Amino acid sequence: MSYRRVYIGTFKSDRDLAAEINLFKETVVPALTARGATSLEMIQTDSNKFVGTATYPDKTTADANPDEIQALRKNIIELFNLTDIEIYEGMAVVGL
Repeated sequence: MSYRRVYIGTFKSDRDLAAEINLFKETVVPALTARGATSLEMIQTDSNKFVGTATYPDKTTADANPDEIQALRKNIIELFNLTDIEIYEGMAVVGL
């Protein structure tokens, strides 16, 4: 079974969705695929939040190099001008 992380970010100020999409494609996608992610999504929610998902083959892959993970999260908070990122994670147990 795969392992999934769900990220909910809260923006500090107004959003530019087109810029966010490009930034996600240019920074987050390459960084997480290099870490072993097999699937990534960014979902538009209300005007001050986003939801992102990353799927990994297993928890070991998702947890590899914790210092790198923390640096990446800090960078994403700065790049996207977020107040924070909430993280939910676990084994994917049901799906198509």
